[in-house]
Amino acid sequence: MAEIVGGFGVPHNPHFYSWATNGHPLAAEIVEMYEGVARPLRAASPDTIVFFTSDHYNIFFEESVPIFSIGVADSARGPSDYDTIPAREVRIDAALAREVQRHVVGEDFDVGASQEFEFDHTVIGPLSFLLPDPANGIALVPVFVSAFMRPIASASRCYALGRAIRAAIERHPAPVRVAAVASGSFSLEIGGPWIANDSHVGVPDPAWVERVVELLREGDVETLVAEATDAQLEQAGNAGAELLDWIAMLGVIDACAPAYLDVQPQFGHAYAAWPVA
Repeated sequence: MAEIVGGFGVPHNPHFYSWATNGHPLAAEIVEMYEGVARPLRAASPDTIVFFTSDHYNIFFEESVPIFSIGVADSARGPSDYDTIPAREVRIDAALAREVQRHVVGEDFDVGASQEFEFDHTVIGPLSFLLPDPANGIALVPVFVSAFMRPIASASRCYALGRAIRAAIERHPAPVRVAAVASGSFSLEIGGPWIANDSHVGVPDPAWVERVVELLREGDVETLVAEATDAQLEQAGNAGAELLDWIAMLGVIDACAPAYLDVQPQFGHAYAAWPVA
């Protein structure tokens, strides 16, 4: 039977890879924080990663925006949007992906199946730090959570989706070790009215970042889900709903206090690891 071996959360700033490799003043900090997640992820020895992310208008656009979708192709290439991140072909555990999609639809979640797509920086960027060797053999089950165009799913619905995905994994007959990874920020404005004076992005709600980190540190997922209302996520910026990716990931695991947690408040995001003993 399949086994869940941990949950992990990271950001996906598209510039971090080039900064880390080109001597940016934050290079050492970025590498250290990603490595704080990468070490327990590698130690968990997953065969497959269920990867929660939100498409940045690259796979889905205004013609069709699924609230939830699971990638069921055999593989996908990326990144489709930034040539400063090394391109790679990523294997997808299509058998598990299709089983997960069938199960969650059977549990009354209207989750689509994406059969042809490219990954954007939200997946390939973090993988460049967490699993830099493309030949590592680890496959993905990508789960796309809509986060940018309202209406979006509630935090409680995303958490319930994570629980349903957990149930699908646990009933999967193959002896697969599965980790869950979430990619996203807690407060972030991109190109909108709340950007910083010297940047095209901003962190409009730093107090919310502190609150999310506090609740993650305490392992208080119930309060996090209750407080992550649509109004709060909108106040956190036009990309603030990326927190839903973390909440869905937390539904896959029995979250308690994380083994690793660090924050970059100037970017509105954090790094965390919940390895299963």
